[in-house]
Amino acid sequence: MKSNTKHIALISLGVMAGGTLAAIPFSHLPWVRFLQSGFEAGLVGGLADWFAVTALFRHPLGIPIPHTALLPKNRQRITKALVETVQNDLLSKDSIRAKLDQFSISAKLLDGLEQHLDSEETKQTLTALTRHAVREVPLAPLVPVLEQTIRGWAGSLDTRQLLSRVLEYGFSQNWDEKAFDYALDLVERLVIQKQTADKLGEMAAQALQHFQTNGFMQFALNAFVGFVSEEKLGSTIQQFLLLRIAELGRPDNSTRVALLQTLRSKLSELPGKDETIAALDQWKQGMLEQMDLASVLEKTLEQLRSRLLAYMESEAFADEVLIPLLRQGLRKIRDDRELVERMETFIHDKLAEWVENNHHRIGQLIEENINRYDNESLIALMEDKLGRDLQWIRVNGAVCGFLIGLVLHGVRLLAGFF
Repeated sequence: MKSNTKHIALISLGVMAGGTLAAIPFSHLPWVRFLQSGFEAGLVGGLADWFAVTALFRHPLGIPIPHTALLPKNRQRITKALVETVQNDLLSKDSIRAKLDQFSISAKLLDGLEQHLDSEETKQTLTALTRHAVREVPLAPLVPVLEQTIRGWAGSLDTRQLLSRVLEYGFSQNWDEKAFDYALDLVERLVIQKQTADKLGEMAAQALQHFQTNGFMQFALNAFVGFVSEEKLGSTIQQFLLLRIAELGRPDNSTRVALLQTLRSKLSELPGKDETIAALDQWKQGMLEQMDLASVLEKTLEQLRSRLLAYMESEAFADEVLIPLLRQGLRKIRDDRELVERMETFIHDKLAEWVENNHHRIGQLIEENINRYDNESLIALMEDKLGRDLQWIRVNGAVCGFLIGLVLHGVRLLAGFF
């Protein structure tokens, strides 16, 4: 494009020069003199503009004419003026801050974050950052805090209220009846064993031998002991006990019902007994003092971290936990107008502070970029960017000179006519 406009400028100058030379032999003709005036003025205008355009960058025809090659000679001054214009006028601190105030930066940030949450790259990045954070979190400082919190919480528990709630829940779940059945089952397992029957027979025989009575009753008792062996006696007692245990195991057994009612009544009285509560408080305090809670917490936290890191490696963590949690957090932030306004104020204040502290770098950046070029490279760059318009100046100079020449010759003719 620059080359084409340069050719047009040369052609326009050539046309004016050619027209001027061609008109000389026929200058006695009025209409030729009229055109000749236009061509001469166009040639002068074209040459003047060529000189002016060329003088901006170099010496015309290599002749060191004063006030030519303006850019190379005044490079520092031009650079300084450019820097000051851009820094103080075009991109002044006030204009930058005013432009920033027109944008709702926090809303843009929140919208941008939410729009990119579902991309795989975002999921991978956020998951990696989360895993790194979990992996690098020091657990040692957390242990004393958690230990103190747990001990304080356990020590502040109302033992009486806790016992009442435990009993209430236990009664609703029939724990007393289940405990009673469990005890019956243990007793039955113990009684049904052969060694138990043998031991019962031995104990019963010894008891009968040492039992003392008078007269006929003593005679009958001695006869019974001599007639019944220890094995028979133990088996009989065993069968009796098993029968009674089976009867107590039936839900409709009156003895069972009475025992369970008595048990529940006695248990219900425990929260009202100060000695019971004091004993439980003492037991609780002793357990807290004896327990190596710090070691337990440290191992528990390490296990939790290992399991959490293992879960984070799965795709479900990002899709089911991390991204929904972040999206919910972003929406809560957006719905909190006061928080958004505080964020906006904070961002604008920090940007204004950054602009204030770094505004001078704009001029430094412009100057550094200009200084990267030597004179020839800088001239070539400017001609490449501005050459098309500069060459049109030459064309316009030639055309305008031609028209002005015609007008002036016309004015002279009119003056001579009158």
